Amino acid sequence: MFTVLFASIVFSSFIHGETGNLVNSETGFLQGYSAELEPVPTGSSEWTGSGPWGGNLRGLAASESDNSIVIAGCGFSMASDAGGVWRSVNGGIDWAETELISTQVNDVCSGGPAASDAFYASTKTGLYRSLDNGVSWDIVSSGYFLTVGTNVDDANLLIAGLSSNTGIRRSTDGGETWDTVGLNNGFMKGFGCDPLHPDTMYVAMSGMDFSLYKSVDGGLSWSAIGPATSGWGVLVAPFGTGELIILSTSDGFYVSSDYGNNWDLKVSGASYAPAVCDGTNIYAPVIGAAGVYESEDQAMSWTLNTDGIHSSFWQAGCASSVGYLAGHGGGIYRTPTVGNSYVVSQQGISNCYIHALSYAPSTGTLLAGGDSHGLWKSTDHGVNWDIITPGPENWTIFDIAPENEDEYTGQVRYLATASGVFRSNDAGENWVAAGLSGTSISCVTFDPSNPDIVWAGTAIAGIQYSTNGGDSWTLGTGSAAGFYPSIELVYPSSDQQRIIVTFQQNGEGIYYSDDGGVSYTMVPVAGNYLPDLTVSPHQGEATVFLATDSGVRRSYDYGETWNPSPGSSGLLWSVQGSQGNSVFSGANGSGVRWSPDNGDSWLLLNDGIENRVVWDIIQGQDQGQLFAGLRGFGVVEFTDPQLGVTVGNNSDCNFAVTVSPNPITSTVSFMVLGEQDANTEIFVYSAAGRLVHNQSFSYGGINSWSPGINIPTGVYLVKAVSGSLSATSRMVVVK
Repeated sequence: MFTVLFASIVFSSFIHGETGNLVNSETGFLQGYSAELEPVPTGSSEWTGSGPWGGNLRGLAASESDNSIVIAGCGFSMASDAGGVWRSVNGGIDWAETELISTQVNDVCSGGPAASDAFYASTKTGLYRSLDNGVSWDIVSSGYFLTVGTNVDDANLLIAGLSSNTGIRRSTDGGETWDTVGLNNGFMKGFGCDPLHPDTMYVAMSGMDFSLYKSVDGGLSWSAIGPATSGWGVLVAPFGTGELIILSTSDGFYVSSDYGNNWDLKVSGASYAPAVCDGTNIYAPVIGAAGVYESEDQAMSWTLNTDGIHSSFWQAGCASSVGYLAGHGGGIYRTPTVGNSYVVSQQGISNCYIHALSYAPSTGTLLAGGDSHGLWKSTDHGVNWDIITPGPENWTIFDIAPENEDEYTGQVRYLATASGVFRSNDAGENWVAAGLSGTSISCVTFDPSNPDIVWAGTAIAGIQYSTNGGDSWTLGTGSAAGFYPSIELVYPSSDQQRIIVTFQQNGEGIYYSDDGGVSYTMVPVAGNYLPDLTVSPHQGEATVFLATDSGVRRSYDYGETWNPSPGSSGLLWSVQGSQGNSVFSGANGSGVRWSPDNGDSWLLLNDGIENRVVWDIIQGQDQGQLFAGLRGFGVVEFTDPQLGVTVGNNSDCNFAVTVSPNPITSTVSFMVLGEQDANTEIFVYSAAGRLVHNQSFSYGGINSWSPGINIPTGVYLVKAVSGSLSATSRMVVVK
């Protein structure tokens, strides 16, 4: 399943209006809006998680006093709730979150020689400062800060870039107050200072006529000296003297050997990241080249190194005690020196943007993929994670098929990525391209009886099908040219297979095909957003559920007619059925909602993820376990052995529980119908899934309960358990 928020148009490049940043064009999609490294235990009655690792790296900085201490700033331009600052004490090999978490960070920098234990973090909500090498943080100034630079000789002299095309400001009191200095438009992207001439400072600017501006009076006035293009980063005096300047721009890396008077384009290709010097060598990462250019002769000649690099939307970089750290849209690579392979170096950065999950109960293998992070695997229910290397060639993953083993238990797996379909024949350990290279694919599904029959939803150009495992593809006819489809298979009869397709946007309804995806029929469905489909299997006449921008809709006739699910509302990005009567939906900023009765009623199941956007939901090892992929917060897990996720399916055992009166205001009576043993019990759960009442059931007697003052108005789940039998009912308390 793939979900993405407010992606009305796909751009090859998109400049965000507040930050001036180029939105990651590797994925082709606009992104969502609106401690020590100890594993987090498996969640029980609440959602917990500890990975996988990575994030949208916006800034990297090493401490001036100890370059084994490094901080990393993460944030998504269109998801202000996801991001933060992480800290490493071993040069960037391992990371732990700091107290500055869950906020959009645009950049980080060190305090420089004049404040060697200081760091700054520029965020959407203000400028933060640490005076203890990144351990603790305090806000210095409120506002939307893009980046900040510190003078090498005066710790109180700062230059900051502001959002929304409003240019730069200057502070002489450590950031408490700010003054205008003549550059009142454009976006500041980088800062540099001449160590031998502290009054000489530079700012890289985008949205201006020129890419670099220079001040020789401590930032009071500025003049253009850079090439006429957009500036994204600047490295000044990499070897201690100020004549050498390396400027990263929308054209590539320009080099000046005479203080910015003349420029040569040495490396072509755009990059957000500045060039970095490790004291001997210089590194210049280029987005289009999917690698890093390296120089051993002070920027005169360059060699491209792509070894180990799969994701390259470069936005940050620094040198640390272990080498060069390169930050990109999915995490961090490191290399000890030029000519060496790059390895993933983001253990502990829990800022992953997860689109897709898959779980195989037979082996206990959980797979997760997202934006530029690569494919990750856990074999202990999400407590520990390892990246699969080399993995698929493209590390932006939108869907994994199959998502479970309900209908298929073989070794074949497929991935939908930002550049085509990939296939594995060994349960995800090794991957090969399976067609549609260069095309953004939002979903992929295959026939469980023949894995060579595959359907792939392109992001903006309809549904393709292959009958030879991806060697060749054919475009189906009759479906919408909508954005970001989702595909499900249903079986109206034993000899009929139906493909059902929904589009997140511009689809106008649901589409189904009864001829293997050659042609489609449209069924109108209300809603501007129809992001996801699921089927509840093994229920006789299967129910199909649809996530919309106004709750869940369901179909009992394999997609031909649709009706609202009672009690479900709001924008939903994911929906997941079960082998029982449980259905789960992932909401836009309010966690997971759960229906124990096939969509007749809905409860919140969101302790620990109350304010999170949920992109994907799947079931785990049994009916009492769930995994959810979040926007910017990785993968979380939920286990509740009492509540489970298969309650209410009692048609075969003639066992039921009733509640009277309902709604109730004072006292409620419970009645259990059907055969039962002496150990029957009643459990009452809140909408959040918490047990609020438990009593033994007196067969044939009066079974009543009076909710006290601690039981507020709301919807509750009543569960009766007798041996292996269970039944549920909904109860509404009104006070």
